[in-house]
Amino acid sequence: MKLVEISHVSKRFGKFLAVDDVTLDLSGGEILGLLGANGAGKTTLIRMVCDLIRPDGGQIAVTGRPGYMCQTFSLVEELTVHENIRFYATLYGLGRQTVAEREESIVASLELGPYRDRQVKFLPSGWRQALSFSIAVIADPPVLILDEPTSGLDSLSRRRLWKMIHAKAAEGTGVIVSTHYLDEAFYCSRLAIMNSGRIVAGGAPKDVASTQQDLLGFFR
Repeated sequence: MKLVEISHVSKRFGKFLAVDDVTLDLSGGEILGLLGANGAGKTTLIRMVCDLIRPDGGQIAVTGRPGYMCQTFSLVEELTVHENIRFYATLYGLGRQTVAEREESIVASLELGPYRDRQVKFLPSGWRQALSFSIAVIADPPVLILDEPTSGLDSLSRRRLWKMIHAKAAEGTGVIVSTHYLDEAFYCSRLAIMNSGRIVAGGAPKDVASTQQDLLGFFR
């Protein structure tokens, strides 16, 4: 089942063509990696999929309300771990009992018990990103959109976050994740490589490139 269908989508900002005639789709349980250098059009495409900005041309159809995790920390830094979870769960319209259950699940899975009442601005960046991810999936969205979720993280935090991504995909969630880390391309089930707003290559990682060096060739 196709959870996301993107058909001939384009977006301009003035004279700059940020996304140029992109067609993609996403199935349940699939991890679609958007790979490209900064300015390739990944974030603009993701924001259109999340209905944060409108395309100038083409159509986008998304099943349900997607969970979204942006490049910068999508948390209220002045609030505690507990307050952030409750705040976002309420925005998603979850009932009181469900909110309490989801909070306990998040705190336990991330081992955040000792930090439940700590402001998130005092958490290490890896924990903040893991918490942001957990909040993005708190309402069990059918589609999860992650915009460079591992940017700036150390290798251990990156691996932990990718384990969480794979766990959600295994449950049937469709995931779109953008990254400029070439090694992360091989964690995806399918790639769409963007350059100058266009999809220049796509397919299973092994079919697109066998090494990170091969991937570099798309950006020269």
